[in-house]
Amino acid sequence: MDASKDTREGNEVLKNDFVTILLTDSDILIIKWERQIDFDERKQIFLWGLQFSVDNNVKNWLIDDEHIYIITSQEREWIENDWPPLAAEAGIPKIAVYIPEDFSSSQLTLTDFTERAQSHYERIGVTQHEVFIDYAIALTWLKS
Repeated sequence: MDASKDTREGNEVLKNDFVTILLTDSDILIIKWERQIDFDERKQIFLWGLQFSVDNNVKNWLIDDEHIYIITSQEREWIENDWPPLAAEAGIPKIAVYIPEDFSSSQLTLTDFTERAQSHYERIGVTQHEVFIDYAIALTWLKS
């Protein structure tokens, strides 16, 4: 675990067996997966987070993928195609994804997926999407 990560950095707004969601003082929604998830769990939480963000004027997200080892083709399809317009409509300007540096083999397989998702975000022109291997830098980017 990244030494700079601290679960006290926000107020818990949702917790269950697979995710903890925090809201920071800087109005960043942190989605911390607690274990490997499936498509339905991801979609459920992203849609919940989207509604929470709209209701509470939350603008930026940090998705902590430390415990995610596999992203299914169904998840990839939804994240690449269906999710960016939803995030844009909700007015979310920045989404950071944290992947630990020691997941380098996972990162290599996710490069094309990440680039396709970023391209879709860029076409819509509202949300910036970046992947980080340093948790503190991801938070700094979201605050800037």
